[in-house]
Amino acid sequence: MSDFQLSLIAAGGLVVIVVVGYNFWQERRARRHAEQIFRPAERDALLDGDDVAPIPPAPGGRMEPSLPGNAAEGEGPNATPAPMPPRAPSPAVSKSRPATPAKAATPAMPVESQAIDCVVTVEAPAGLSAGALFTAQQALLAGFSKPLRWFGWNDSDNQWMPIDARSSASLNRASAALQLVDRRGAIAEADLTRFYDQVQQLCDQFLAVPRLPSRAEVMSRAQELDRFCADVDIQIAVNVVAKEGSFPGTKIRGLAEAAGLVLMGDGAYHARDDDERTLFTLSNQETAMFSAEQLRHLHTTGITLAIDVPRAPDPVAVFDRVTTFAQQLAVALGGVMVDDNRVLLSDRSLSLIRGQIAQFDQQMEAQGIPAGSEVALRLFR
Repeated sequence: MSDFQLSLIAAGGLVVIVVVGYNFWQERRARRHAEQIFRPAERDALLDGDDVAPIPPAPGGRMEPSLPGNAAEGEGPNATPAPMPPRAPSPAVSKSRPATPAKAATPAMPVESQAIDCVVTVEAPAGLSAGALFTAQQALLAGFSKPLRWFGWNDSDNQWMPIDARSSASLNRASAALQLVDRRGAIAEADLTRFYDQVQQLCDQFLAVPRLPSRAEVMSRAQELDRFCADVDIQIAVNVVAKEGSFPGTKIRGLAEAAGLVLMGDGAYHARDDDERTLFTLSNQETAMFSAEQLRHLHTTGITLAIDVPRAPDPVAVFDRVTTFAQQLAVALGGVMVDDNRVLLSDRSLSLIRGQIAQFDQQMEAQGIPAGSEVALRLFR
């Protein structure tokens, strides 16, 4: 092979190398350009907050609210709220969350109603006449086995006031309080259901809205209260009976009136306090009731002093007064003190009875229903 042919071969190989190198350089240049165009930008902590795990709230703390209806995060009352992405703070202004207006709380009813009543509050934004409301409920809410009372909220005095057919006030809020328990027992569930239904009908008439407490909770409270009342509902009787013969009515009358007792329409003398609450009674042990006329001719073999323990304020002190007065009567009339089985009452017996009364008194105090209080007088009527 001649030198000329070798030169041509070498030149051809050089051209191939140059072409291949040029193509490789072009391809690399194109790849770099494409990477610069399509490569993701570096993460901005202020803009790419979705990639940052949210900081959970401290125990008892709050989470920022999320927009409702986010299908990705879930919906409904049990859905986990989506955390808000962090935002760049303003260098000059610190934004505070707008305050949510507080919902007006329902004013508390009197203590006795909170303790023994089912209270339904009636909201009437447009206002209603207290007298008209009471008159309407008389026809609709009649015939319950337990007492029903109505109250209206007095904005100027900031308190509940009893209302009746003569009330002239205009109300935005009223309450119906149905007593749950008395000495006949707890309210029947059928009565409570009827009460709810008829209060709703009454509210419909006046374009008002009732707030009805849980029926199950009300019935449970009524039954619990009834059990408590049965445990402390006790009357104590101290009898003074003649040793022989009988006691003249005129002498009984003189002793009772001298002690400050007052003859009432139930045929018994009542010892009352300054608030006219009955502390104890003095009655005939026989069937005939006392009356002013009848006492002139009456002769009886025995009289009874009785304490209605849950209705007597400070029943231990009342019992001490009863025993002292019974001893005075026994001496003055020529009798002896006995229990209902005609067994003589000794000092030891009286001390045991006094201790039992003290226990009942403590039970009532612990329950928040003190003996002789307004709520006790309603429960044990």
